[in-house]
Amino acid sequence: MKESEIKEQELLQKGWIKAWVIFEVQAAAKDVAEEALKVHIGKIKSEKALKIFEENTTESKEVDAPAQLHQHGVKKLWSRLHEMVIFAKDVEALINMVINYGPSAIEIMGPEKITLKMGELQGALASVSDMMHKYAAAGVGGMLISGK
Repeated sequence: MKESEIKEQELLQKGWIKAWVIFEVQAAAKDVAEEALKVHIGKIKSEKALKIFEENTTESKEVDAPAQLHQHGVKKLWSRLHEMVIFAKDVEALINMVINYGPSAIEIMGPEKITLKMGELQGALASVSDMMHKYAAAGVGGMLISGK
Protein backbone atom coordinates (compact mmCIF):
# COMPACT_ATOMS: atom_id res chain seq x y z
CA MET A 1 0.00 0.00 0.00
CA LYS A 2 1.33 3.44 -0.97
CA GLU A 3 2.12 6.02 1.71
CA SER A 4 -0.69 8.28 0.45
CA GLU A 5 -3.18 5.39 0.69
CA ILE A 6 -2.10 4.74 4.29
CA LYS A 7 -2.57 8.44 5.15
CA GLU A 8 -6.00 8.42 3.48
CA GLN A 9 -7.06 5.40 5.53
CA GLU A 10 -5.83 7.06 8.73
CA LEU A 11 -7.85 10.20 7.98
CA LEU A 12 -10.98 8.19 7.21
CA GLN A 13 -10.59 6.33 10.50
CA LYS A 14 -10.35 9.70 12.29
CA GLY A 15 -13.65 10.77 10.72
CA TRP A 16 -12.38 12.95 7.87
CA ILE A 17 -14.52 13.04 4.72
CA LYS A 18 -13.00 12.18 1.35
CA ALA A 19 -14.40 14.00 -1.67
CA TRP A 20 -13.59 14.53 -5.32
CA VAL A 21 -14.15 18.12 -6.42
CA ILE A 22 -13.71 20.02 -9.64
CA PHE A 23 -13.40 23.76 -10.09
CA GLU A 24 -13.86 25.63 -13.35
CA VAL A 25 -12.94 29.16 -14.15
CA GLN A 26 -13.93 31.06 -17.28
CA ALA A 27 -12.64 34.43 -18.40
CA ALA A 28 -12.40 36.48 -21.58
CA ALA A 29 -8.59 36.32 -21.49
CA LYS A 30 -6.53 33.14 -21.16
CA ASP A 31 -4.04 34.60 -18.68
CA VAL A 32 -6.85 35.95 -16.49
CA ALA A 33 -8.49 32.51 -16.31
CA GLU A 34 -5.20 30.82 -15.47
CA GLU A 35 -4.22 33.32 -12.77
CA ALA A 36 -7.70 33.37 -11.21
CA LEU A 37 -7.74 29.58 -10.91
CA LYS A 38 -4.22 29.55 -9.47
CA VAL A 39 -5.18 32.08 -6.77
CA HIS A 40 -8.46 30.28 -6.03
CA ILE A 41 -6.76 26.89 -5.57
CA GLY A 42 -4.08 28.52 -3.42
CA LYS A 43 -6.75 29.79 -1.04
CA ILE A 44 -8.29 26.32 -0.80
CA LYS A 45 -4.89 24.82 0.00
CA SER A 46 -4.45 27.28 2.87
CA GLU A 47 -7.55 25.94 4.67
CA LYS A 48 -6.39 24.03 7.74
CA ALA A 49 -9.53 21.86 7.83
CA LEU A 50 -8.82 20.55 4.31
CA LYS A 51 -6.08 18.26 3.02
CA ILE A 52 -5.37 17.85 -0.69
CA PHE A 53 -4.27 14.42 -1.93
CA GLU A 54 -4.54 14.46 -5.71
CA GLU A 55 -4.69 17.29 -8.21
CA ASN A 56 -4.97 17.71 -11.93
CA THR A 57 -5.29 20.92 -13.94
CA THR A 58 -6.39 20.87 -17.56
CA GLU A 59 -4.96 23.04 -20.26
CA SER A 60 -6.91 26.21 -20.90
CA LYS A 61 -9.27 25.95 -23.85
CA GLU A 62 -11.54 28.30 -25.72
CA VAL A 63 -15.27 27.70 -25.28
CA ASP A 64 -18.40 29.40 -26.55
CA ALA A 65 -19.63 32.15 -24.22
CA PRO A 66 -23.21 31.88 -22.93
CA ALA A 67 -25.82 33.73 -24.98
CA GLN A 68 -26.28 36.51 -22.40
CA LEU A 69 -22.65 37.58 -22.95
CA HIS A 70 -23.07 37.78 -26.75
CA GLN A 71 -25.00 41.06 -26.39
CA HIS A 72 -21.86 42.52 -24.73
CA GLY A 73 -19.67 41.40 -27.60
CA VAL A 74 -18.20 38.38 -25.81
CA LYS A 75 -18.42 35.34 -28.07
CA LYS A 76 -15.61 33.18 -26.63
CA LEU A 77 -14.23 32.51 -23.16
CA TRP A 78 -11.19 30.70 -21.85
CA SER A 79 -11.99 27.77 -19.56
CA ARG A 80 -9.70 25.87 -17.24
CA LEU A 81 -10.51 23.01 -14.87
CA HIS A 82 -8.81 21.85 -11.69
CA GLU A 83 -9.84 18.61 -10.02
CA MET A 84 -8.78 17.47 -6.57
CA VAL A 85 -9.30 14.69 -4.09
CA ILE A 86 -9.66 16.41 -0.76
CA PHE A 87 -10.21 15.38 2.81
CA ALA A 88 -12.37 17.63 4.98
CA LYS A 89 -12.02 17.43 8.75
CA ASP A 90 -15.80 17.27 9.23
CA VAL A 91 -19.14 18.06 7.61
CA GLU A 92 -18.91 21.73 8.55
CA ALA A 93 -15.48 22.05 6.87
CA LEU A 94 -16.84 20.39 3.73
CA ILE A 95 -19.90 22.65 3.61
CA ASN A 96 -17.73 25.72 4.21
CA MET A 97 -15.48 24.66 1.31
CA VAL A 98 -18.52 24.38 -0.97
CA ILE A 99 -19.96 27.73 0.18
CA ASN A 100 -16.69 29.66 0.04
CA TYR A 101 -15.07 28.12 -3.05
CA GLY A 102 -18.00 26.91 -5.20
CA PRO A 103 -16.85 23.71 -6.84
CA SER A 104 -18.57 22.93 -10.13
CA ALA A 105 -19.03 19.32 -9.02
CA ILE A 106 -18.48 17.27 -5.88
CA GLU A 107 -18.65 13.56 -5.12
CA ILE A 108 -18.35 12.20 -1.58
CA MET A 109 -16.05 9.17 -1.72
CA GLY A 110 -15.98 8.17 1.93
CA PRO A 111 -16.66 7.21 4.57
CA GLU A 112 -19.68 5.04 3.83
CA LYS A 113 -21.59 6.49 6.79
CA ILE A 114 -21.31 9.81 8.66
CA THR A 115 -22.62 10.40 12.16
CA LEU A 116 -23.08 14.02 13.21
CA LYS A 117 -23.19 15.57 16.62
CA MET A 118 -25.93 18.15 17.00
CA GLY A 119 -23.35 20.96 17.33
CA GLU A 120 -21.71 19.96 14.03
CA LEU A 121 -25.01 20.05 12.20
CA GLN A 122 -25.88 23.36 13.86
CA GLY A 123 -22.58 24.88 12.73
CA ALA A 124 -23.01 23.65 9.17
CA LEU A 125 -26.56 24.97 8.91
CA ALA A 126 -25.51 28.31 10.43
CA SER A 127 -22.85 28.61 7.71
CA VAL A 128 -25.45 28.04 4.98
CA SER A 129 -27.86 30.50 6.60
CA ASP A 130 -25.11 33.12 6.93
CA MET A 131 -24.29 32.83 3.23
CA MET A 132 -27.96 33.22 2.27
CA HIS A 133 -28.14 36.43 4.32
CA LYS A 134 -24.96 37.76 2.71
CA TYR A 135 -26.45 37.23 -0.76
CA ALA A 136 -29.70 38.89 0.27
CA ALA A 137 -27.85 41.88 1.79
CA ALA A 138 -25.81 42.27 -1.40
CA GLY A 139 -29.02 42.33 -3.46
CA VAL A 140 -28.08 39.26 -5.49
CA GLY A 141 -30.40 36.72 -3.99
CA GLY A 142 -31.91 35.38 -0.84
CA MET A 143 -35.04 33.62 0.22
CA LEU A 144 -38.37 34.50 -1.35
CA ILE A 145 -41.13 34.59 1.22
CA SER A 146 -44.68 33.99 0.06
CA GLY A 147 -47.61 35.78 1.64
CA LYS A 148 -49.85 32.81 0.84
